[in-house]
Order: sequence, then structure tokens, then C-alpha cells
Amino acid sequence: MESKMISRECIKPSSPTPAHLRTYKVSMLDQTSMAGHIPLVFFFPPRPDNNVDDRHRTTEQLKHSLSIILTRFYPFAGRFNGDNHSIDCSDAGVDFTVFEFPGHSLLDLLRDKDSTKDLPAQLLPIKFAWVNEKDPESRVVFVQVNYFECGAVAIATLISHWVADLTTMVNFLKAWAGTNRGSNQEVCPNYISQILFPHKTELLGQQVTYSGFAQTGKWAMRRYVFDSIAISSLKAKTGLENPTRVEAVSAFLWNCFMAASLKNGKSASAMAIAMNLRGRAKPPFGTDFFGNCGVTTTASSQNCMQEDVYKDLARKLRDAVARIDGEFVARMQGDRGLLGYHANRQSLVADFSGGADRLVSSSWCGFGVYDVDFGWGKPVWVTTAVDSSSSTYANSIILMDTSVGNGVEALIRLGEKYMAVFDAIEELLDLACIDPSPLGIGSSLN
Repeated sequence: MESKMISRECIKPSSPTPAHLRTYKVSMLDQTSMAGHIPLVFFFPPRPDNNVDDRHRTTEQLKHSLSIILTRFYPFAGRFNGDNHSIDCSDAGVDFTVFEFPGHSLLDLLRDKDSTKDLPAQLLPIKFAWVNEKDPESRVVFVQVNYFECGAVAIATLISHWVADLTTMVNFLKAWAGTNRGSNQEVCPNYISQILFPHKTELLGQQVTYSGFAQTGKWAMRRYVFDSIAISSLKAKTGLENPTRVEAVSAFLWNCFMAASLKNGKSASAMAIAMNLRGRAKPPFGTDFFGNCGVTTTASSQNCMQEDVYKDLARKLRDAVARIDGEFVARMQGDRGLLGYHANRQSLVADFSGGADRLVSSSWCGFGVYDVDFGWGKPVWVTTAVDSSSSTYANSIILMDTSVGNGVEALIRLGEKYMAVFDAIEELLDLACIDPSPLGIGSSLN
């Protein structure tokens, strides 16, 4: 798309970070998190104030509110030190870019399902990959504000996964949005992770990667949207007591992956499930817990196409999640936490023995991304992005909320041969809409 950069600068905290906070040592959970960035793109509906002066005022207001919030989320305005395990919080600022897209209506782009495939990645402030080295300038957070001819706005953000997870990212965005619309509610992150999971010098120089999952070759991506009726149907087939929509959809998609894996000559498959530890600690950590607070649990199965395999997969997923309990979290805390981390990891990766075909799954449902309101109303679509030019990929699923209702939007990236099997699964075609316009998911703007 034709675009025009309007400005680029670093937004610094509105007041300087105190001297005793200038060096932020990341926690052990940060040190053992995957490298890369977390991208989120928010698409907001058209606004009547759409001339140059209005856009300038909007931009200045966004910069001002961001600078206020950065006094509380001060590591985001810092720069990674050379060891990549600490941040220099000398208020270098957040990278903030503004673009205009003359002649383009965002609503027209979102109504065209073909254009939505690459649109999110085109709105990001830097070219990125899910798996990559740190930014050459050692920045932590990136923001790009995108203005369209129709008056719509898209805000794209990237946050380094070495510092924060999705919960922290959404908390930051909600706090920024609330301040921008004039809310008096103060949101202050809790930096207790540095006490509970202290930094480990033994991990210096080490970097966690997706090497066990990454593949090279041609891949394809689809968005499958399951509405509440389809999810109710899947829930009824799980055999679980009070199944969640995430359990129902995850088990079904694993079943589809199993068919693709079997078709491609693999005898077993395994799912790696990203888990948020905050609610599983005893007592639970608050949602304001800053930083990474997650692990990956696993479940595996022999590939087969028996009629009741879906129930078996649903049970395996629930059992895998249940292993992440208070004792599991407690083993990783304190000075001996690294030993506990390795013990936990050994107990979880056992499911990946024997060369099982691997599928990575992460649920972003229930994080409240559609509650991010900068004062212009809630977004019509929130999504993530992928680097479509990369030949490196992992077979993966990201589950997200739909803008209305209680549906699930599944973003699935698979090798081309695997996706060809997905495209032929009749039950999947019956239950889900494939690559629909985001404005067709119950949107009043369609």
C-alpha cells in the first residue's frame, strides 16, 4: 500500500526514573522465555475528525499519555544492556512512528479478506520475526500509529518477549488507553517477579529459542473463526465436565493436525501449550505481575483416526494443564528456583520423546484486548501478525477472542502439505468460517 511517514521519535517518561531503578535485572522467568517480539494490532472505527489538524492533536495526545504511563512501566522506555539480561532504564524512550495511508479506506481493506492476510504486518513499526535476535538498537517497545483516509486508526505495537508476556503487554496498553481517554484510574505494575524468581547469573549468555519447533520450507496461514454455535457443538463432544471453549477448539484442531500428521507419514503428534502461571500459583499472583510469567506444558498421542479420539485428546489437554499447579510454581521460586525450573521442564518435555510431530498452541482468549479504548470506542478487530517473507516457521495455533459474542478466532500456521489436509477436512469446513472479513464476525460496521 502507498504510505507516508509523518514522524518518528522516542517518547520518554514524563518524569525521570529514580537512580535506584536505573538497572532492571530481568527475572528468571524472563531469562527462560523465548526470544522475539509480541505483535498486536488494534483496528479502530472511522472518526469524524479526520483532517490534518485533528490527526496532529490525536498524535500529540497519544504521545503525552504514553509519556505519563512510561513512568510506571519504566523498563519499556529503557534499552537492553550488552548481556541482554538487564535493561538500562535511563529513559531513552519508546520508538513511536506515525504513518498515513492516503487513498485507502481501512473498512474497505477489512472487507476484502485477501487484503487482511498481510495487512497487520504492513502496519508494524519494524520488520520482525517471531524468532529473531534482539533489535540492533536494543529497544524494548515499538509503537506505530496508522491513519487511513476514511478516518480509521490502527495502532500497532511490538514488545520484546525477553521483558514481558501478553498479560503485561495488555495491561500496559489498557493503562495507556485509559490515560489517553482521561481515566483517573492509576494502573501500577507489580515488580515482585524479581523477588519471587530472582535473576540467575548461570543463565547469562544463554538464549531460549524455538529450535525444537522451527522448520524451514513453504508454509501457509489460515484464520478459522468458530462462532458460539460451533463451539457448543464441540463442547458437547469432548466428554469433559464443564469444558471451556479453549479446550474444545484446541482438542478439535489437534485432531485435525493429527490427520495431517498421519497423512505426512508421522506416527505420533504432540501439542505444546503456553500457560499463564499467575492464576496457578498458591496464593495466585495478581494480574498486575510485571514481566513473563509462563511455561509450556505438553500432551502427546499416537496418531489415529478412531471415532472417539477427540475425547481422548480433550482429556490429555486438560491433564497437561492440570500438571501446572501451586507446587509446580513454588519449585521455581527463590534462590534454588533454577533447579526447580529444570526439574519441571524435564517432567513436561517427556511427551516430546520419540520424534512426535509438534504443534505449538497459545490461547490469547480472555485477555481483554477488545477493552483497549483510547477514547474513540473499542476496536473492531484485534489481531497479531507474522513475517510472511520468512521460510522459517513452527506449526502453530493462536486462539483469540472475536470482537462480539463468545467465538474463537484461530490463527493457524502450518507447512503447505499439512494445510492441504486441513483444507479438505469436511467437519472443519462445516464448523468454521475460513479467512472471513473481520467485519463479518458480528460487526455492526459491516
